[in-house]
Amino acid sequence: MRKKILIPTIIIIGIIFSLSLYKDSNMPEIPQNFPRIQFETEKKEVLIVVISDTHIPGRGESLPKEIFEIFKNVDLIIHSGDIENLETLKELEKIAPIFAVEGNMDQKETKEKLPERISVKIFNFKIGVVHSSPSFWLGSYLNLSQQKAAKKLAKRENLDILIHGHTHRAYLEEFNLEGKKILLINPGSPTSPFFSQPSVAILKISPQNFEAKIVYLK
Repeated sequence: MRKKILIPTIIIIGIIFSLSLYKDSNMPEIPQNFPRIQFETEKKEVLIVVISDTHIPGRGESLPKEIFEIFKNVDLIIHSGDIENLETLKELEKIAPIFAVEGNMDQKETKEKLPERISVKIFNFKIGVVHSSPSFWLGSYLNLSQQKAAKKLAKRENLDILIHGHTHRAYLEEFNLEGKKILLINPGSPTSPFFSQPSVAILKISPQNFEAKIVYLK
């Protein structure tokens, strides 16, 4: 009987504590001294696969085969952290060029190779890529906390698109700031989803517009 009462009580306290942090949640800045990349292309549209939290070999033996079908003909891959080992990056690099940032669970050799955050410019659109905010554990795994933090960062850094991960739960949000369209993307995890289906995201960018969708794996 005590266990039946104790577990829900702990969960409720954790949620209340997370919501208290939600008001002040923030994400790392993308300062000038971090990589700012211009992706050059002669194409009229750039097709990007966005992926995060692959956690190989920690939580998955390998990338799902379905991913390689989805990744066909893409121009760029963006990975928003928690890759764990460099072999996953090497495997993805065989498909398309890849930009990646480190996550909190990445191995030392992976962290040494990757930046904490980057800014990528495609056509005239500015894309920010980070892993997550360093917040309380339960709060950091709630999308509502991450979305608020991501929105703040997108506004502050004057981003058109912000990509992040960490929650292992996909979401896609578009909002307008003084007439400017801003897109937030969390692709979820293809190997270790958190109360969700495995997923990645597809992002299309042309000189005039950009759009994205979440792709759930079988």
